[in-house]
Amino acid sequence: MDAVIESALNQVQPHTRALYVLPEILARGKFSKSHLYNLMARGHFPQPVLRMGPRFTRWGADVDLWFSDPSAYVAANSKAAA
Repeated sequence: MDAVIESALNQVQPHTRALYVLPEILARGKFSKSHLYNLMARGHFPQPVLRMGPRFTRWGADVDLWFSDPSAYVAANSKAAA
């Protein structure tokens, strides 16, 4: 029964989650880990919201905003920083 509910929720909101792990982001973006970290270093990708060690990092809902429109996300964050 749980699988049926989860499947229905994924059909309604396929990419709306509370936290994302690295493999999910890499698969969704189809880029490498080094490219992701380069984007983060330049401020072009959201920073992790939860780090509890070198092997436990999670990203928040900002990832959905970035994937919906990366250039708008970068523009909004550069204006906030300026």
